Amino acid sequence: MILVVLGSVGVNLRERDLGPHLGVSLATVVLAAALPLVGVGAVVVGLVSYALDLRPQRAQTRAFNVSMTACVAALGAVVYLVLGGQRVEDATGGALRLLVGVGAPLLAAYVAMFVANAFLYAVMSRLVRGTRVVTTAWQAVRRLGLAYVSHVVIAFLFAVLWGPAGLGALSALFVLGPLVAAHWSMGREALARREHEETVVTFVAALEEADPGSVGHSARVAELADLLAPHLGFDAREAQDLRYAALLHDIGLVTTRHQLAEDPARDEVAYLTALSVHPEAGARVLAGLDFLTGALPGIAHHHERWDGLGFPSGLSGEEIPLTARVIAVADAFDALTGVPGGLEPAAAVELLRERAGSHLDPEIVDALAAVLPQVVLASSVPGPVTIGLRDQLAPASVAPDGMPDHDHPSVSDAFAAWQPEGVRSP
Repeated sequence: MILVVLGSVGVNLRERDLGPHLGVSLATVVLAAALPLVGVGAVVVGLVSYALDLRPQRAQTRAFNVSMTACVAALGAVVYLVLGGQRVEDATGGALRLLVGVGAPLLAAYVAMFVANAFLYAVMSRLVRGTRVVTTAWQAVRRLGLAYVSHVVIAFLFAVLWGPAGLGALSALFVLGPLVAAHWSMGREALARREHEETVVTFVAALEEADPGSVGHSARVAELADLLAPHLGFDAREAQDLRYAALLHDIGLVTTRHQLAEDPARDEVAYLTALSVHPEAGARVLAGLDFLTGALPGIAHHHERWDGLGFPSGLSGEEIPLTARVIAVADAFDALTGVPGGLEPAAAVELLRERAGSHLDPEIVDALAAVLPQVVLASSVPGPVTIGLRDQLAPASVAPDGMPDHDHPSVSDAFAAWQPEGVRSP
């Protein structure tokens, strides 16, 4: 009964604002602790706790939460028992025996529960909002992973105090403080994340106001970067840095846009010179924001080339930050496909394959091909491929404001052919 009461309190203390329709219930701590305490009885604890949720919600939402919790608890119980997890009353011996007999199986069970929870949430999001299952699940894991690690530690403490320490139901008093601290910590993290997102949105809005041709481009590049991150082995923090860099990679155009010639064909050198400064200008604009520190290398170097003929520093190969190499591929892909008259996605990937090893990192182009089935573009109408800087005025590569698309691969080729003296790093 005490587990059900604690579970119900945890459900109603849920931190809700961790993402779109995404939150964490402190009932997960109780649910995890129930595995070594009552075994498969954890299913009942989960069912009753979520059934007693006092928040107003639709019947189907409540039914989904209750059934999902039961499934997750059942999976956790199976994993715990299969891995030899002990009931707390049977866990005797020193700390090592407790870690092996309770802690390790509990951690494995909790990981399984967490992954299953993220997957089921992603499936529901797909059914309700049409989002991608893999991407949504990855975003949930990325946002909630650290919070869930703290939960399993508290759950282990709860079980040990209940059983081997002999406190029984009184152990709830000793874990109440850590539970409240965990809830407060998640609330603070959620608030900071919302503030960061609002800051980034403000910057993107300023960019799109200054450069109308970029409207929607940053969001598409960030979406593609989100797809590539798990495929390339990015951890949660690296994926967040990549996303911020993808959203803000062109922010330097806010300060340099006025320097770009309206017709680059009339003054090609002036156009390329002005264009070459916007990556570093963007990094300087954002340098004072601590949460963007990890994104700055990707912003400053997203126009470098694998062969060393890019800008602003002439880096080559793996000298180029990985985030910048990812953005370079996503940038070129969107320039080829993201406007009316652009290429179909599959055709664009084939063109980018031809540029792998010169303009682009071959591994990331391969990763793009692997995630291509998940890519959905708002507009992708077949059109001609253009080459050469002066051909940027062709329909496939002209922005709505009449300016050529500086992200088009032919602009990179023009810069590589031009190469002002001293652009390459020593």
